[in-house]
Amino acid sequence: MRIALRLAIIVLGTVLILLIGSLLWFGLNPQRSPASFPTSTAIAPDFSAFGQGTPLPGYEDAADVLAARRAAEGPFVVNFFASWCQPCRLEHPYLLEFSAANPGALIGLAYRDDPIDAATYLTNDGNPYAAVIADTGSTNALNFGLTGVPETYVFGADGTLLFRSPGPLIGALKTQFIDAWEAASQ
Repeated sequence: MRIALRLAIIVLGTVLILLIGSLLWFGLNPQRSPASFPTSTAIAPDFSAFGQGTPLPGYEDAADVLAARRAAEGPFVVNFFASWCQPCRLEHPYLLEFSAANPGALIGLAYRDDPIDAATYLTNDGNPYAAVIADTGSTNALNFGLTGVPETYVFGADGTLLFRSPGPLIGALKTQFIDAWEAASQ
């Protein structure tokens, strides 16, 4: 009986170690690049929840986000970010550069972030957004099919989704974003 119990513990322990090791190997593999993730445009983001966002203290009201979306005379970009998100901070300097070159084209949604923290982040690091709200209830995230932050969507002038970046706009994803924006702007 004791031998069978010991054998069962050894077998279960070995299987558990192999399972955890496999998950770590595939999940933390340095060969895995966000640029290789699918940037599907098959989803159709739903803008109906923009008005349900929480205004950031000292920033635009949710109605301004809708107005910015409707007034966009050409392509536009929606970027989900959070003050607690380190990859968001990596792409932030590029978003500032992008918004300076394309005023009014970038709409921000602070995903699961305290509105005060998001406002402080944008005040301290610069606000690249034409309009920004906090998506504290994740309604917009669900409507867009968000997989995590940061995530950026490029839309054509007609509202058609042209590109989705499932990670920070650095490296290959930045290049793909630039290509998508240039194609949308023509």
